[in-house]
Amino acid sequence: MTQQARPATAEKSTRRVPDAAGNLEDMLARLQRETQLWQGFLLAHRQLVGALAEQMMRDHRLPLEWFDVMVQLADVPDMRLRQRELKDRVLLSESGVSRLLVRMERAGLVVRTPSDDDKRGVDIELTEGGRASLLAAMESHLDLVAELFTDRLTATDETALQRVVTKLVDAQVRPTED
Repeated sequence: MTQQARPATAEKSTRRVPDAAGNLEDMLARLQRETQLWQGFLLAHRQLVGALAEQMMRDHRLPLEWFDVMVQLADVPDMRLRQRELKDRVLLSESGVSRLLVRMERAGLVVRTPSDDDKRGVDIELTEGGRASLLAAMESHLDLVAELFTDRLTATDETALQRVVTKLVDAQVRPTED
């Protein structure tokens, strides 16, 4: 009985492989067709962020993620945020933000202190050194964003892109119902 079971199993496996390969080819073709715009968007994002990160490191010796944290802190009253709020703004994991903030604190750009209202929480504040580094990096960053992005768009492009971005962001905030 064991000998009969093996050929049947082998036969089934042989029949499924071409179907799986055919389905895979079909699905890859469909994926390429239906996600062409998405893949283009991801490529543009990678290229832009890569160029911005390279420029920030070359010209200011700042990782782009550090610059982003400093911008987020500079954008709020007292240049201070709870670590959890900062995590949501920079879209990193809790542990990723913690490690990043340790390095930034060692560099003198931020200070971490226990929260006044909740000792379990941690407040992150931009230091004078952080403000100076941010200010020094902003002009060249703005220039490169203009060169690589905004200057390449017409007024019509900007309007259309703003409409699309708003639609995509709103869809994440308020998921569509099935």
